[in-house]
Amino acid sequence: MEGAQLNSTIAALDIGTSKISVAVGEALPDGELAVLGFGKVSAEGIHAGSVQDVELAVESIRAAVTEAEATSQRKITTVSAALTGKHLHSINKVGQLVLPDGEVDSSAVKRATRLAMAFDPKVDAKSADDRVVSHVIKGYTLDNDDAMLQDPVGMTGNVLKAHAHLAIGSDSVVLNLVKCIRRASLDIEGLVLQPWASAAGTLTPTEKELGVIALDIGAGTVDVACFEHGHIAFTGVAQTGGEIITRDIAAGLNCSIADAEDIKLAYGHVGRRAEDGFERIRYIRESTQTEESITSADLVNIIEARSEEILRVTAHYFLKPDSWLAKAAGGIVITGGVSRMPGFDRLAQQVLGLPVRVGVPPMQKGSALGLVSPEDATVVGVLLETMRRRRLAGGSKHKSGRFDGLLGVVRRIMFGDFSG
Repeated sequence: MEGAQLNSTIAALDIGTSKISVAVGEALPDGELAVLGFGKVSAEGIHAGSVQDVELAVESIRAAVTEAEATSQRKITTVSAALTGKHLHSINKVGQLVLPDGEVDSSAVKRATRLAMAFDPKVDAKSADDRVVSHVIKGYTLDNDDAMLQDPVGMTGNVLKAHAHLAIGSDSVVLNLVKCIRRASLDIEGLVLQPWASAAGTLTPTEKELGVIALDIGAGTVDVACFEHGHIAFTGVAQTGGEIITRDIAAGLNCSIADAEDIKLAYGHVGRRAEDGFERIRYIRESTQTEESITSADLVNIIEARSEEILRVTAHYFLKPDSWLAKAAGGIVITGGVSRMPGFDRLAQQVLGLPVRVGVPPMQKGSALGLVSPEDATVVGVLLETMRRRRLAGGSKHKSGRFDGLLGVVRRIMFGDFSG
């Protein structure tokens, strides 16, 4: 195994409610991504994207890293990590600057950008410890022209407007995630919002331009990312997911949570099949330790009812208030573990009323292994987003040393890791 993480090597960490994944990739000279190794373990000490038990979470991270090192034959010292949280939300802000000389220079761009990123806790926060955890500068406009410019320097006008998308989250969620990663003896190259990572791993440029909704439906949360005109416009996290389907099965069958999860994965589907009324699924009743059975039709009824509720709740609280179901001409892309369930995409299309496809990571050319499952979209998206940031920073070379302490990491997170 190589003794150090090479400059072209990227390691991505995705901490979910049910699993922790680590992927090792390499940025090829032609700009493509090659996946060199992968590790996945059950998540311990995590719930709804937030750390509940530091020690258990650290051990899970270490186990996933060890597995990824073994398959990639690379020593992992630094990771880019996906960040989510149950209170994550977003706002769009505009920084407006009058141009006294009628011309845009770099100083004017910086001042307009700072105005757009100004965070007022009294207006923009939903809780006392809310902070800006990530941002995207979508572009700039001049006067009443709505054409978005990426570099307005040198142009003329009376008013410069900077358009920013700010992701707001809990300070403690960020601090606890960073603490776990550092206690696992890892440096942090950057944090990527999980909804944005899942979108990076599944969406096409055309979908983003037309308007699209990305739903990463995991065990504990549904990460929501909405795009229009090629830019992120809404970010949110719904407190629901596949875990409650498992709990409904356990309650309906009076079996253990572990058995209910196994039944869901092995037999779960949405939509009745001709054989469902005859096929019987055997399991152990937890209260009596006796063998029981249920028809596939009864199992489908349990799964379908809760699946429909997950979709309706997500739409009600996150998609309908800003009419995203009317804006998304590119349809809906679902990803995450729940999206793998047969028939779930058809149910989503029926409930949400838009075309739905299951999003999978793009094929990785020249890879030792391919990550093409919906539940791997986030970790692949983190790799792709890290590559993009390195290109914006002027190449793939990055420092392998430690950041300037915990506050230094958080300062980078708050004030500008994310520029596009």
